[in-house]
Amino acid sequence: MAGEDVPAAAAGRAELTALLEVSQIAGLPVPDAGTTARMYAVVTVTVQRTAGRAVGPPADAGEPPRHAVVFLIDHSSSMVSPPARMAAARDAAAAAVHALPDGTRFAVVAGRDRASAVYPVPSQAGPGSGVMAVADDATRRGAEEALRACHPGGGTAIGSWLAYARKLFARLPGDGTGFVCHALLLTDGRNEPGYETPEDLAGHLADCVDEFTCDAVGIGDAWATEELLLITGRLHGTAHAVERLDLLTEELRTLTREAADRTLTGLRLRLYGRTGVELTSIGQVHPTRQDLRTVAESPCVREFATAPWGEETRSYLLSLSVSHDDEPPGSEQMLTEVELARDEAARPTVALPPSEAVLVRWSGDHGLYSRVHPTVGHYLHQEELVRVFEEGCAALRTRNPETARRAFGRAWRLACQVGDDAMKEHLAKLITPGDDGEAELLDRIRPFDIEAARIRTSRTVWHR
Repeated sequence: MAGEDVPAAAAGRAELTALLEVSQIAGLPVPDAGTTARMYAVVTVTVQRTAGRAVGPPADAGEPPRHAVVFLIDHSSSMVSPPARMAAARDAAAAAVHALPDGTRFAVVAGRDRASAVYPVPSQAGPGSGVMAVADDATRRGAEEALRACHPGGGTAIGSWLAYARKLFARLPGDGTGFVCHALLLTDGRNEPGYETPEDLAGHLADCVDEFTCDAVGIGDAWATEELLLITGRLHGTAHAVERLDLLTEELRTLTREAADRTLTGLRLRLYGRTGVELTSIGQVHPTRQDLRTVAESPCVREFATAPWGEETRSYLLSLSVSHDDEPPGSEQMLTEVELARDEAARPTVALPPSEAVLVRWSGDHGLYSRVHPTVGHYLHQEELVRVFEEGCAALRTRNPETARRAFGRAWRLACQVGDDAMKEHLAKLITPGDDGEAELLDRIRPFDIEAARIRTSRTVWHR
């Protein structure tokens, strides 16, 4: 079982401990003949420092941190309009570099219609460091100076920037094996057809999956929501929209620090199959909404990859379709067994929990269809929030204000229900909610406010 990944005698020496919890209401009414029943469950995984271990560097802290970062900073022509945008981007990127822990491998890349090294250039990288610098006081200062000396110009081809980052990571010692690799993308624009097509971007993303994670930050108002969400969705990152340039530095600094804390790699979510049970869907629903990629599959077992972990909690929503095999009311059936598994070469050590079961208890009470576990209901409501919000956006694009008004009003009520204060702030820039639960569209709605809210829907709030 996965809980045996760290033997009991050695579990106390594990640096991290993983916890596993399944939230569901197991009772379902017996379905009609020839039909199936639907079971929802939320699987929550928490990684925390093992009790009794001191907070601080792990036991093997004598080794340099196995962490690598590539900063992809937009240097296309649009970054000079207004001039303060490029200055803010340089300040923010420099602050992010200075937030890197000592020993981190890093590079700064200028993104135009093709990517080019800002720091280090190959002659500056130093003996044994390939094409990436090792973070210390001198290299951080060098990167900041190089950023301020780099000039914008040219077009935008974001996929080529990601491909450049992939090449840098591949040239780390040991071809990057054992490194936690992360890219931080900052852009004010979108791919230009003359330089890169949607098919080009999709191809670059396919090559980068599982090679590194990527957070993306859009500034200004000309970036494309679909591109940022596609990039961060495929590369297990988060998308952010920053309107005020004075907030950009703290945004990049925070993202850099959070990425540096994610040192646990190779954790997989494993589901065991059962006859008569079909996995209808599975996806991460907290802290971000993301699809999961299958990395192993057989008639009995499916495994899904997860991105590197820090000390954090993530939740996954399962939907299972269940056939009824003449079990009498009151009987119990295991639908799947959920456990955490681990790549053998992954580090650091982690104590894994016992597996958890997703069950069904058959009943003759058809009123059970209306019963949903509070945690399941919380995330189903957030999924509905995204759906109705997108309906409102589509209605605005087709000049159907009445449909948009109703959809945004429903999104407001759902945001109140799940406690998503950040989404309420975004919606308040689109509608005026009324005490009667209805809403009115504002007379003037900025495109940025719509797109920033769409970016926000990729993140969720925790169910407490």
